[in-house]
Amino acid sequence: MKRHTLSKKQKGPLGPLWLRCVLFAAAGLCMGLAVAGAMQWISTGTLPGVAEWALDYPGHLLMTALLWAAPVWVLGSLTGRLWLAALPAGALGLILALVDYFKNAINGTPLELADFGLAKQAGNVAGLAGDLTPPEDFYPAAAGLLFCVLLLLLTRRLTALEGTARGRCCLCSLALAGILLTGTGTRAVGSWLGVDFYTRMDPAENHSLHGLTLSLWRDAFPQPKTAPEGYDEDFMLDVLARIDQLTAPRQEPEARPNILFILSESFYDLTRLPVLQYEGDPLENFHALEAESVSGTFHSHYLGYGTGYLEIPMLYGLNALDLPPGTNICFQDEAVYQRFDALAEQFTKSGDYTAEMFHAYDNTLYNRTVTYPLLGFNDLYFSDDIQQMGIERADGAYGGFYMRDG
Repeated sequence: MKRHTLSKKQKGPLGPLWLRCVLFAAAGLCMGLAVAGAMQWISTGTLPGVAEWALDYPGHLLMTALLWAAPVWVLGSLTGRLWLAALPAGALGLILALVDYFKNAINGTPLELADFGLAKQAGNVAGLAGDLTPPEDFYPAAAGLLFCVLLLLLTRRLTALEGTARGRCCLCSLALAGILLTGTGTRAVGSWLGVDFYTRMDPAENHSLHGLTLSLWRDAFPQPKTAPEGYDEDFMLDVLARIDQLTAPRQEPEARPNILFILSESFYDLTRLPVLQYEGDPLENFHALEAESVSGTFHSHYLGYGTGYLEIPMLYGLNALDLPPGTNICFQDEAVYQRFDALAEQFTKSGDYTAEMFHAYDNTLYNRTVTYPLLGFNDLYFSDDIQQMGIERADGAYGGFYMRDG
């Protein structure tokens, strides 16, 4: 009986309660730092890169650590096992970092909050990228997190909380998590740590400056903008009336020409490249069309693979900076799209034109079967439909995953 009692005592908490509370808080914060460091390691590809970021922006590192420590504290106090709470936090951090790495590999842009709107289509997106292999730094980063979990397991008696102390710790952890889950609380903590939650940034700059976790968090809790003086519904109605006045046809045209609007990912004006010289104009027809019509440069806020994010702005004139952070412009309610007059609608709403869309890929991405009819298109044709039209090429209709456009 004595041996059993001694053995049972040995398995219980070790040390005074105040010390175990301090160690519980410190261990959870250390795990948060470990997750932040591992994610940044996968992102930058080098440990010196992690150290440089941490030294340049210690407040960003600490804020990121708090965001990961909060769920560890909550789950640790609920389960009574801090090491067990660290496992899902570490796994989620690694998954997010890996998704971010793959997105950068696919199109050269970091993971954004708006990208989660494509979560159901992740398989299709990944299929276009071919073989996606985790970076070499992923494995040592994962091993480092597992080592941290092992340390928490081995020292679990030093962080064990029971009874009333465990309940109080759970309440404090939930309170902190609640603060970080509100815009006001997040900005207050961020302001104390020197984190800017006010300035809208390009996704790449946001990611580079704040790291993956904090860049996503900044988009989730943006600072609300103050409307400029005189900006109200009446002002916008006056603007729309003026636009209608300026765009109203002066006289009925004798003929209504067919209009082609072509958006090609693979096209580029080679003559814009510096230094390169050509014996003749490689894009003679294109430059002739430019000279004969209205032409210019369209500047897009978007970069890389997100074709849907390019199509909607070109047809609506909107981009990500016109919408709240984290808004996926391709997945909005019907009422949102109906507030704007799209390019195709300028012709179809009069009843004199019919708009048709041809897309070289299938209909699985970017919600096109929903948004394009709302943009004013009457008929949609995707790759399967186009192949039924009997178009033949000597080199085959397909080039990779898409129908050839050259």
